[in-house]
Amino acid sequence: MFATSWRCSPRLASTADGADGGWSPIGEARYALAPDRLDCEFALSVADDFRGKGLGTLLLADLERRARSLGARYLVGDVLRSNEAMQALARKAGFAMAGVPRDAKLVRIVKDLALSRTALPRETLPVPGLANAA
Repeated sequence: MFATSWRCSPRLASTADGADGGWSPIGEARYALAPDRLDCEFALSVADDFRGKGLGTLLLADLERRARSLGARYLVGDVLRSNEAMQALARKAGFAMAGVPRDAKLVRIVKDLALSRTALPRETLPVPGLANAA
């Protein structure tokens, strides 16, 4: 992922006030635009304690908006076949699933951005107290 000829982005990160009074990363999303601007490949991660609270949905919706604004046609990611939570999130968000040639451990998720709109408005935060920083 993120071949050197691709246009890479800064990461999107979410943080929460930690028990020690400092800020701790709880989620991260990265993306890279292909040289032909057709595909936007992404990676997403959410800290264990914050899974199932809507943060992944928020980060994925933001990735989709960014990819669309860059002119990408497809949002693409590779997911471990064992990562059922990410596959469920992707299906809920309208991604199609396909196998990855030469790697049986992965599932490729693809969303055609020309056929769909982001359901989550930018100002909407699904989890009270979470903030998204670019």
